[in-house]
Amino acid sequence: MMIKTLALAGVLSLLSFESFAAMDLETYEYRARIDSDLASRCSTRPISYQEFIMRIDWAFHQGLITERAAYWGKAYGYYPVVDFFDRTVVAICKGV
Repeated sequence: MMIKTLALAGVLSLLSFESFAAMDLETYEYRARIDSDLASRCSTRPISYQEFIMRIDWAFHQGLITERAAYWGKAYGYYPVVDFFDRTVVAICKGV
């Protein structure tokens, strides 16, 4: 009986497992090209350099983007916009 209970608990935990992967460099670049043209997702006011770096670093430390994507974003001036309710990247916008 104990084995059946453990097996059922194992199966249920696998079914409820949510796959999560950080946004890689290729996806980050693609989204930067697409999202930066959509004014409705990106802020029309320029953000400061400190805020730009802070947004990239925060997304990286939260596991939302990879380290390579963070370096690319800093080098080319693109930062992620994150939905704070479900912790997803909703857009990649042109910054500085």
